[in-house]
Amino acid sequence: ECTCDREDEERDKSKALRYKIAALVSILVAGAIGVCIPLLGKVISALSPEKDTFFIIKAFAAGVILSTGFIHVLPDAFENLTSPCLKEHPWGEFPFTGFVAMCTAMGTLMVDTYATAYFKK
Repeated sequence: ECTCDREDEERDKSKALRYKIAALVSILVAGAIGVCIPLLGKVISALSPEKDTFFIIKAFAAGVILSTGFIHVLPDAFENLTSPCLKEHPWGEFPFTGFVAMCTAMGTLMVDTYATAYFKK
């Protein structure tokens, strides 16, 4: 049974706000740590951007960011863009969700590669 009506769900906005604030703080802290790692490379030689350890940390961080986006955003995008409420043309004729996800992943990796090459220059 599929309808195009909005679903009336009970949502606890105060509880959701606490989770949003906790997520925001954790993202800011993790971002600050990520920014400080290259700066710590001057003190700790293992974290220097020229070392393999830095490359491994950077690759792991990129994988975490991409996988988080795919896990949390992609299922909802597939569900919404394959909805029967959308017109058949063009939404039903082409898998826009997968195409956009692939293009953004490739774009992210291209920017990372370009930034690394620019930094090594």
